[in-house]
Amino acid sequence: MKKNILFFLSLILLSSCANHEERVRKNLQTAWQDYFEKDFTQTKPVEVLVVTNRKPKNESFTCDNTQFGVALDQNLRFGVCKINVPKNHVVGEIGVSSDEGNSSPQTLFKVLGANSLLEKDFFSEIKKSQRTPLVFVHGFNVRYQEAVLRAAQIAYDLKYQGPVILFTWPAGAPEGFVKEKLMSETYANNNANARASIEVFKNFLISLQKNDIKVNLIVHSMGHQVVLPALKIMAESNPKKPSIDQLILNAPDFAIPEFRTISANIKKISDRTTLYCSENDKAMTASKAFNGNERLGACAFIKEIDVVNVGSTDDPTLGLGHGYYSSRAVLGDVVQVLLGIDVNKRSFIAKSDSYSRDKHFLRK
Repeated sequence: MKKNILFFLSLILLSSCANHEERVRKNLQTAWQDYFEKDFTQTKPVEVLVVTNRKPKNESFTCDNTQFGVALDQNLRFGVCKINVPKNHVVGEIGVSSDEGNSSPQTLFKVLGANSLLEKDFFSEIKKSQRTPLVFVHGFNVRYQEAVLRAAQIAYDLKYQGPVILFTWPAGAPEGFVKEKLMSETYANNNANARASIEVFKNFLISLQKNDIKVNLIVHSMGHQVVLPALKIMAESNPKKPSIDQLILNAPDFAIPEFRTISANIKKISDRTTLYCSENDKAMTASKAFNGNERLGACAFIKEIDVVNVGSTDDPTLGLGHGYYSSRAVLGDVVQVLLGIDVNKRSFIAKSDSYSRDKHFLRK
């Protein structure tokens, strides 16, 4: 008799587990259906809203390097670029159509159109979707057109459902073959431009806040020298009103000692902060030599944020080990971040050892 009772109890328990799994799955299916409205399974035109303090070369607005170079302007300009993003592109790569021959729209990126916007129309455009915008801020030595295409690539590969905004500051090498080879000079110039862009980026964040627009913010490399000081100022002036949902820091070219002094303020202004870093990042090694201090992108244990070491996913023998932010491995984790999944519950994330310079690592 006791065996029969135990048998039936076990059946009820299994049935309860199955029902629980089924309920969760159905709820998730409904939520995913509601969340993913836009289809990203085919080649798709992606609109990138552009904010820039690059100095224009003329009065028109285009989405290539003929319009904006590496000179600094004190004013912000607004516009929109429509980019063909091919379904067959390799994740992380942005091959561009030259309009010569039979270049395939299924494999190559292409600028389809460009329009200048007044500031008020720019914010009206953002509000139309009623979805959380994604702001992308690029890093060192990134010219204007590359920044636009990269923003489109990241949006497409994330299957991002809200508006995509590129904040592009005056990065890149001056025109001319010789100048392009002088990386130390380019780094110094870009560094100065980044610091000079803090105020205008802060003002842009304030404008978003005044328009009741909360954003997700993705930053790469030297872009942190624009973003992090601006966030510090914002947090100090209005600490009770977070302006950012998910703050995602990729390979920050930023001094660790300086970040430790502002990390508590950074936490106040965002609902969650995720840092992707790599001890294999050769660009961080070069930046350490240039700046004379440890860089955040080479990993550091920061109490207030989720630190994820992605060194095993990007082979530094094939490059600098610095461009992982737009790769399949990292973007796959970023999708889960944007969906609000806790770091300990995300796929392929494991806890680091207690002696590590990070908290978690992304498995290869």
